[in-house]
Amino acid sequence: MVENLVDFTLNVGAGAIVLLCLFEGTRRLAAYGVHRKAVLLFALSVGVCALCGGFAYQKYADLKASLSASQRKPPPVQVAATLSRVASPEKREFLSQAFARQKFKEFGTLGPYIDHNGQTRTFAPTQEDLAAREVVVAYYTRTENTARASLAETLLWLIAGVVAVFLGLAMSLDKPPRPEVQDGALETSPDRSDIALTR
Repeated sequence: MVENLVDFTLNVGAGAIVLLCLFEGTRRLAAYGVHRKAVLLFALSVGVCALCGGFAYQKYADLKASLSASQRKPPPVQVAATLSRVASPEKREFLSQAFARQKFKEFGTLGPYIDHNGQTRTFAPTQEDLAAREVVVAYYTRTENTARASLAETLLWLIAGVVAVFLGLAMSLDKPPRPEVQDGALETSPDRSDIALTR
């Protein structure tokens, strides 16, 4: 899905120009040998392809690292030791529910909590808890989709660059034919002396 049509059009246009330059630079190098303009065209287009692909891969790596860090389960916290310091049973239940609520919001698991009587119960999320969990899941989904799109862009730059180089090499084999001198060409050419006399 294209979010910004102007950015998409500019990116496609710039990418097409870079790949066309890569194709033409490869074709000129293979067909006519090494000369300054062909080498410069080839080197610049390869550099731009590598730069764009590198940026896309760096974005993918950053997003995957961010996702793995946020979805990694923390070490178990000693909730019982923390709750034993609280004197009031109501505050103890409130803190225990807060721990269970936070665990549900981050990881989607229904953990136990301790009520005011000291009994262990399973946390039952409310509508607000479900809405908060949906926001977290939507964030993870968007980030995962963006990471996949960045990886696809990296592979696209790599594949398109390789295809442009191979097409340039293939087109360099198809050299234009040299003009041949025909036998009757001298007979049909105009006489220089006649042209000089008419003047």
